[in-house]
This record gives sequence, structure tokens and C-alpha cells, in this order.
Amino acid sequence: METTAIEMEEHHDQAENGKDLGQASDAAVHNGKMEPAEENPDSSDITESTRPIFIMDEPIEEPSATCCGCGEENKERGNWTCQCEMILTSIGWAAGLGQLWRFPMLCFRHGGGFLAVWLGMHFTLGFPLVLLEMTLGQFTSQGPPRAWRGVPLLHGVGFAVVVMMSILAIYQNTSMAYILHYLFVGSLRDLPNIMRCDNSWNTVECNDYGLTNTTRCREVAGFMWYDDSTGYWQNYTQCPTKSAPEEYWRNYLLQISDGLENMGAVQPGLAGFLFLSWLMVFLVLAFGIKSAGKVAYLTTTIPFVLLVFLLFRAMSLDGAVDGLIYHVTPYPYAGFDRTDLWVDAMMQVIYSLGVGCGCYTTLSSYNRFHNNTVRDAVLVVFANILVGMLCLCMSAGFLGFLGKQLNEPIENLVSSGPHLVFVVFPRVLGMLPASYLWSILFYLTLLLLAFSCQFVIVETIVTSLLDLFPSGNNGTGGLCNRRMLLHLLLTFTSCILFFLLGLPLVAQGGMYMYNLLDNFVASGFVILPILLLKSIGISWFYAINRWGRDLSHMLQYSCCYCCNKLVTVVCQVCWCLPIPLMLVGSLLWTSLLWPNEVYFENYKYSEGHVIMGWLIVGVELAPIPIVAIINCCLACCVKGRTIIRPPADWGPYLQQHHRGKRRGKVLSQPHIPPKPTIMVVDSTVTSL
Repeated sequence: METTAIEMEEHHDQAENGKDLGQASDAAVHNGKMEPAEENPDSSDITESTRPIFIMDEPIEEPSATCCGCGEENKERGNWTCQCEMILTSIGWAAGLGQLWRFPMLCFRHGGGFLAVWLGMHFTLGFPLVLLEMTLGQFTSQGPPRAWRGVPLLHGVGFAVVVMMSILAIYQNTSMAYILHYLFVGSLRDLPNIMRCDNSWNTVECNDYGLTNTTRCREVAGFMWYDDSTGYWQNYTQCPTKSAPEEYWRNYLLQISDGLENMGAVQPGLAGFLFLSWLMVFLVLAFGIKSAGKVAYLTTTIPFVLLVFLLFRAMSLDGAVDGLIYHVTPYPYAGFDRTDLWVDAMMQVIYSLGVGCGCYTTLSSYNRFHNNTVRDAVLVVFANILVGMLCLCMSAGFLGFLGKQLNEPIENLVSSGPHLVFVVFPRVLGMLPASYLWSILFYLTLLLLAFSCQFVIVETIVTSLLDLFPSGNNGTGGLCNRRMLLHLLLTFTSCILFFLLGLPLVAQGGMYMYNLLDNFVASGFVILPILLLKSIGISWFYAINRWGRDLSHMLQYSCCYCCNKLVTVVCQVCWCLPIPLMLVGSLLWTSLLWPNEVYFENYKYSEGHVIMGWLIVGVELAPIPIVAIINCCLACCVKGRTIIRPPADWGPYLQQHHRGKRRGKVLSQPHIPPKPTIMVVDSTVTSL
């Protein structure tokens, strides 16, 4: 039986279109030669001289089981140059400013019990949620909006994440502007002036020593007090209560106004540093993950080294051990029976790991399909714990030294947020020998931690928007394909837009707006419902058994498959019931304890400002019901659409990664080689 070239092309087209999937699945592929399987009834009629030989344009790429997972698998969308770049970028996202701004204060408030609960929450809550987001992104190779098409009823979760991250990017980069000022101006030029009270911006309330210093106390006319020990009335004296770094921060840098009603003028210096920070973000993301992955080698590894240096310096100071003990076991001791301890530990793990923001979904969407995601999630969680402990010990050591020098109780010095970084730490660093050096190292560490978070936020937004464009015709890799050009355009547009929207935050009343956004944008009322819907969306709506099969299919070539299988099964149990119960309980507790009034220091926000904050929360969560209603209407009007089952075109990005069936077994569809050029010479099929 002779086989013509036309018949061979028709057979190849059938295999390529999936019409002869069973026969193509049973084909034996050996070194570029495809031979029909034995059960093919026509195979006996094909002699050795007439057997078709396929010479492919490129070799078939087998799933990589290496730990690195290097290589380009998705030529249209792109992959990480090396898997360690994705791991470092994810660690940089997790190890952000929150570990230094908030974590030491919580340890001081709750004591040693908080550390134990915090560590436990990393493995019972943090790790399963990180793995959920990573596996979803790797399985679909899509950003959050497209990835959540698998659950049509909760498709709006992906859009809610993008809205939240857009608002977060605007005010989060303001922190980088403050850090840049302290790095280039405060550390190099103004550090001696920060410690003195004889500058033009200082007031009579300034105290350049400590809260108990009496050398600058003054009598207050018209006020007297009765001294029981002497039986005489004494003149009332008032001592300065503001430190010199605090007045530098408020009066010189911020030039803060009297309230949100008086926004004042934009600070030119801060506006310049804000522009510089957005320029840095644009340059890093100009070429997508290819350039961001290279930058992660610096922005993730250098902060670890600097934190170790700062830790050794802090623990070598007088009073450092006292400060560490005070943070771990304060008085009175907070035990495990306090609900606020568990809720604070849960929220700290959520904030520090950055789950619920869609960043892990975005970063893992550029992985190779069979990458070992369990290993990546384990490394991220352990790195986050390490950074938290380094920040705690460093902060406690420095505060213990400051309390010893000022003869002040440590509880008077402990604070969180910008006050800790821009007021308390300059006092400590200014007292050290070689204060310029330690100040530069400290704020360089903060800059890298903040920067590694910021460009991940923007990349999540850009990737989510880019995935909404129709796929195809994007080129085959390189720096000049269509997708890369769109990425460059969206990154440039986003950075310019966010810079303009962030200018009010560097005005004289910008700190009031910054604090209001910080209280509402990523609050528990936003992040907890999103995490709850993500957990029940995969486990209840998509079906946990189906998702388990998808994970087994995706991780089948990973190292130590049995261990990964056991870990994913445990996480599936957590996604179904324990995590939703924990999130619901935390949401109810947050709702009950949420104050009716919002303050920034002594300033009370008006009802209109609080309503504006709740409107921001509503805008962030609005896409969830809106998209759900739209999908419900489409399910009623369009035949074949449902609101529970995933669409037929949802799943792995590349066709060869879709699961097929053969003899009752689940397997990957075979790699179909490119159509060869075939010519007939003497009734023999030959491919060129």
C-alpha cells in the first residue's frame, strides 16, 4: 500500500486539530521519528520503504524535571529566564516594609505567645494560601482576571484584586519617596541637623535629649500646682515633649497642615523623589519579567545581607538584650486565651506574605507548566519568617539601646509605621559612631524592601490588563514582539498616571490622606472577603477533587512527587473548611472592634472623610457582584454557559498541557510536531 503526500498531510492535519487524538496519543515518538502504534489497523500495510519519516523544525520539548526549570516554554507569553528569579521576586514581595513597620509592635503588645501563634499561622494559613495563588497562576498562565474565569460566579475576584492593587500602588510609592529623601538628604546632609533643636524648623517644644530632660523646661504663666510634700503651691513648669527627629519629620519634610481639609501645596522635594521612584519602577518593568527577574537578584538578596549587618550592630549595643526581652515578654503577659492575639497574628501573616493581592498568581503565571510550585511556596514562607525575625531582633536591639541612653521606659519609644522608621530610628542612628554609614545602610535596606514590593504591584496590574487583549499574533519571543510592546506602553501609561494621582499625597496635608488610605485600602474588610471567596471558590465551586487532579497533572514531573502530593492533599483539606472558618471569624472580630472614629495622632477625621474611606472599600469590592450578575445573565441567555462550571476554553495556556484520556488514564496530550514539507520520490514519502 503506497502512501501519498496528500494523505500524509491530511493525517497530520487531523492530529493537529485533535480529531484523531486517540491515535496520535498512541504514537511512538523516537528522536524525531513518529511511527504509528501497533493497534493501528493500517500499520501492517505500511512497509519500511513507505513508512513516513517526520523531520521536525525543532525538537519535542519534554517536561522539565529539573529544580531550576530554566528555558522558554511559552514563546508567546514568555517565561522566567530561570526559576530562581521567580522565587527571589516572590520573596521580595513577601519581605516588604510590613515586617518592620508592624511586626515589632505586635510582638511588644502580645509577648512571646504572639510569636508562637505567628509561626503556626504561617503553616496553617499562610502556606496554603500562597500555594493556592501560585498553583492557580501556573496552571492557567494568566493574571488574576483571566485565571478566575474558571469560576464564572467569582470571576469578579480577579478584577477586584486589580482595583485594590491600583489604589495601593498610588499611596505605597509615597513611602519610597520618603525613604529616598532620608537616604540621599537625611543621611548625607541633614543627619547632624536632625538631632538638634536649633534649626529654623524647630519650635520651643523641641527636646534634643529625651523626654525626661529638664534643662529646657519652662514655667507656664497662670498655672500652679499644690505640693503635698512641702505644703506649698509651686509654679507649673512644662518640659518639651517633641524630639528633634520628630520636628524634622513633621515641620521640615512634611510641613504638615492642620488637617485633611487644608491640603496645602505640593512639596517640590518630595514630588521629585516620587517621580524618581516611579521612574525606577518603569525602568525595571520596561521589558517585563525578563528585566524584573534580573533586578530581583539585587533587591532581594542585598536586604538580607544588610539586615544581618544591622542586626549584629544592634545586638552589640548596650541595652539591646533588654530591648529584645521586653519585646518578647512584656508586662502584663498576653496569653493564648486572648482572641485579639490570634486575630492579630492571622492578619500579620496575611499582610506580610501579601496573599490575596494576586501577586503570586501573576508571578507564577510565567512559570513553566510542570514547575515544582510546592517548593517555591515553601521557600517563600520560610524566607518570610526569617525576615520577620531579623526585623524583630534588629528593632528590639536598637530600641533597647535608645531607652538606655535616654533613661526612658521602652514602652514610651515603641511605635509602628512611618513614626518608627522616620522618627525613632533617626534618633538611634544619630547616636551611633559612624552614624552616616549606619543611616545609609538602614535606609538602603528599606528602599530595596519597598522597591521589591512596588514593581511587583505594578507588574500585577500590567499583566492583568495585558491578558485581556486577544491572544495570538504576539510574536515568538524577543524584545520586539507585540506583547512586549504592549507591556512597555501599559507600564509607561500606568507609571505616569499613578505619579499624577499620587501628587496630593506629597502635599502638606498628604499624610492625612496617606493614613486614611492605609486604614481602608487593604484593610481586613477588603482582603479577608477576597481570601474567603478565593478559598471557597476553588474548593467548593470549582470542586476540590477536580482541582486536586489538576494539581497532580501539573506536578507529575516534579521532584519528590509523593511528598508534593501529600502536601497538596493537606492544603486541599485546609482550603475546604479550616481556612474559611478562620477568615470568617477574623472578619467578624474585625467588624465588632472596628472603631466608629478614625484618628491620625491627635487629628480626628470627619464623618465625610470616613465615608470616603468606606466608598473606597466599596469600589474595590464592587467588581465581584457586578461581574457575577453579568455572568448570570449570560448563563441565562447564552446556551451552554454556566455560572459554576469553568468555560470550555479555560485551563492551561498551551494546548499540549491539557489533560486528555486514554484507556481510562489521565495524561497530557502529545506534542504535535510542526507540519513538515513532504515530497514524493519513487513512491517513497520523504520530508525535507
